[in-house]
Amino acid sequence: MKNKIYGNKFALDTFEAMFKSGRLPHSFLIYGEKGLGKKALAEYLSAALLCEKGTGIPCGECRSCRNAEKGVHPDIIYPEHSGKLNTYTVETCRHVCADAFIAPNNGSAKVYVFTDADNIQLPAQNSLLKIVEEPPDFVYFIFTASSKDVFLPTIISRVTSVGVSPCTFDECAQALGIKGYESSRISEAMENFGGNIGMCVEYLENESLRVITSLTKRAADSIISRDEYSLLTVMSSAELKDRHMSAVFLEMLDRIIRDCTALKFNKSASLISCYPKGAEKLADSISVKSAEKIHNLLNTAAADVRANVNSILLMSALCGEIINS
Repeated sequence: MKNKIYGNKFALDTFEAMFKSGRLPHSFLIYGEKGLGKKALAEYLSAALLCEKGTGIPCGECRSCRNAEKGVHPDIIYPEHSGKLNTYTVETCRHVCADAFIAPNNGSAKVYVFTDADNIQLPAQNSLLKIVEEPPDFVYFIFTASSKDVFLPTIISRVTSVGVSPCTFDECAQALGIKGYESSRISEAMENFGGNIGMCVEYLENESLRVITSLTKRAADSIISRDEYSLLTVMSSAELKDRHMSAVFLEMLDRIIRDCTALKFNKSASLISCYPKGAEKLADSISVKSAEKIHNLLNTAAADVRANVNSILLMSALCGEIINS
């Protein structure tokens, strides 16, 4: 099972060291940007916690590991997302708190896996505090999220946080090759998303993401050239009338701004956007103050999009504000 995890050696070694030390925490937070393998690591850790051999590495052979591999293990529990924000509600978390005291079905432990917990409500987090701090001996919790900042400090103090990281280009290319993609398409995906396997796969499979990636690069070029008409043309694209696509576009453009700012302070900074060359050009053409203002504008716009503000009007107004920043 371990050979299905590409990269993230630090996380894997951390888990293994915890098992060997005998000081295994009961609550984990696996955090990092989308596509870097948080869910895969959560599945791996869940299997390791329940593996009958107890080595810290899923053997892939015992009954528990086989059930985990098939996604049918009764003691690996994924609480449901619900509500308009598709998140974990107080009711869901209270149910988990009650269920946690019921003995495991098949063995000596049970694991609750809260995936994509970015929008978890504060009251829901508060309802989990006691059980996360003092769980039954047979209960473990795993949370995944893009950042530790989405959780209350009181939750963070009760969990062991492990960050994920991009793979090397070789590891990413190997993983994508095994999935059957052609080398030319793999190179194209990695040019946009580096060693982020998940985002590379989504780029290769999702035409909408390829379109949004192209629009994001065009928007960055328009900002570099201070061409308001060109930027307005991009932001008036039919694809951005969709609220979800607008949010993705704003997030991806903000990552270019982030890279631009990072390069202002360190020419060899690690870059995370889909357009490193554009970020380099942008770093030469705008000030740190302007980059900060654009970042704030994009964040505000993204929040407005999530609040269901008319995306067409929003993009039109945003265009002028960005060029004048």
